[in-house]
Amino acid sequence: MLINEIPDDCLLAIFDYINNLKDLINCYKVCIKWSNLIIKRTKKAKYLIDDRGYSFDTVYYPKPCLIESTWLIKLFTNLIIAELPFKFNLAVENVIEFVSKQESLRGLISCNLEPIERYCDNLEMLSVIYFNPNNLRNSSSIKQLDVRSYSLEELKRVAHYLPNLEKLKIQINGPNNPYDGPVLEKLKILEFSYFCYPENNYLGFQLMDSCPNLQSAHILMARDIWFFDETLKHKCLQDLVIDFSGIDDGNDTWNNLKRLLTKYPNLKHLALRWCGIITDTHIEQLVHILPNLVLLDVRKCYEVTQRAAVYIQDYCKRYGRLIKFYFDDNEHEIESDWPQSSIKHKSISRGFDFMKNCFFKNHVFLSRFLIPIDY
Repeated sequence: MLINEIPDDCLLAIFDYINNLKDLINCYKVCIKWSNLIIKRTKKAKYLIDDRGYSFDTVYYPKPCLIESTWLIKLFTNLIIAELPFKFNLAVENVIEFVSKQESLRGLISCNLEPIERYCDNLEMLSVIYFNPNNLRNSSSIKQLDVRSYSLEELKRVAHYLPNLEKLKIQINGPNNPYDGPVLEKLKILEFSYFCYPENNYLGFQLMDSCPNLQSAHILMARDIWFFDETLKHKCLQDLVIDFSGIDDGNDTWNNLKRLLTKYPNLKHLALRWCGIITDTHIEQLVHILPNLVLLDVRKCYEVTQRAAVYIQDYCKRYGRLIKFYFDDNEHEIESDWPQSSIKHKSISRGFDFMKNCFFKNHVFLSRFLIPIDY
């Protein structure tokens, strides 16, 4: 049987397994029959991203990405998320036409200096190098924002444009003053990295005080000097990951950490990573500081040993508590205990679920967006 004698339904089922944009374009060029079938296949695509992996509703860019943007206009009409890579062979007017025609588009990941987001009507998720609310037709619709180069002063100026923001992923660069801008009332998830000058304090925890309903935070620290008000309690926070990036200043770090954790009395899930000063003795103190703790992850804290695991097991038996404890010697248990969780990098993750999609990941592997299940 010749390949073109295969019924259309069978060919279409085969094309559903092709999710490389370049391969789909090559198939489109074969003949009119294949062109029509490829159009049917790409109409099913909801996500066009720079992230390899199979799913019938996802198409990814090959690397390097040298595909003309006119192909996007021909092939895609029902996208929810579109990523425009930096190395994309851009004809700006074609990209503008492309995003303007995507009535279903809810999320945009752009690595380009041209603010393509200004041509999108219904954005709820935006990932950009630099954020300017004036580039949006309706900034109040934004629920998830990923900004790769910003300052707390700039965040202060634009926060009132984002009344419905639920997830903020932000990298702060350079010297900053403490955040004293509008309260981020609806923010549920904060992913914060701060690369600052040596004379500056670390301000991520101070920003969290302006997020009264925050439930989850993933923090990357690159400073030894912290700034926070331990008298302000944050009762909503349940999930906290702190990546210390190798900070090691002995007792100062531990004393600051103890004071900090008293701010979060209802914390259930805590991860402390790459903290060289954490020892077995510190682990014993932590379970007393946090009465609601049910998960403690201290992978890459190399001074923590089996002794701490034995102590926690005995402590739980004595006081009727259940605390899952992970350190370098038992990290293989995470896969069986949390089979739905992900530690790999993905541009997007399915489900607005911090524990599933964020908690066990290193900060550099966090996704741009957490896609609601109903999308």
